[in-house]
Amino acid sequence: MLSKRSKLLVLAFSVLFLIILKHVIDHSVEALHQVLQLIAYASLPIAGGLIALSSCSLLGTFTEVENSATWHVLRWVSEDPARNFFIGFFITAYLNLIRPPLTANLPFLPYIEWVMIALAVYVVYDMTRLSTKEFYVGSESLDWKRHVQEVRRETGRDLVRLTSVMERFVDHGVKEPLLVYLALHLQRLGATEERILKTLSSLTDYQKNAGRYKLFFLVFPWTKRKFAMRNKETREVLLNNLLEKIDRL
Repeated sequence: MLSKRSKLLVLAFSVLFLIILKHVIDHSVEALHQVLQLIAYASLPIAGGLIALSSCSLLGTFTEVENSATWHVLRWVSEDPARNFFIGFFITAYLNLIRPPLTANLPFLPYIEWVMIALAVYVVYDMTRLSTKEFYVGSESLDWKRHVQEVRRETGRDLVRLTSVMERFVDHGVKEPLLVYLALHLQRLGATEERILKTLSSLTDYQKNAGRYKLFFLVFPWTKRKFAMRNKETREVLLNNLLEKIDRL
């Protein structure tokens, strides 16, 4: 995985590459060979895609924030590199290759664009709204909250962090921090490595199965809402069963 500095360098290179290509296309493309013209036009949206990809990836390095809603938005933005690349690709292709000839024939094009932008903002907002609200659900509404004191009897920051890793698993399927906490807890209880692996097998084997629905989410936010709720309920049941198994040790 690239470091934050490497991602920043990739972003700077992508922006510079786009500026150079734009300058060539605007001022000296006619002097180029036909093949080079084609390469320049094809490379322009690729540069835009790289900018979007590196920008979103760089934002993903700032996910360690205290605000839960901000953490969710940053994680959503950075979790799908292919989506980010193609969004940047198509936006750059539209602005630089498709829009200029359309503007001369469609004087009302800016109004259509503003409507599309508003719809895109609404879709993104609707896709993130459900999960961000889940961070503020009271502890009384979540059955697994009652196990917090049983699994980790420490108070203060440790308890807050355990609550946070449980929320991340239930809300978003992020299981690695929870695995670490529970494995350490079982180790303190004197469980053997074999026993720890067997106890945590359901969590270890859990896979977030959402890849095949991503394209539908971009078009149908309500599909994401329904599928996310079903996934959350499945994770709640898994976590409840796991904590009850640990309580019996």
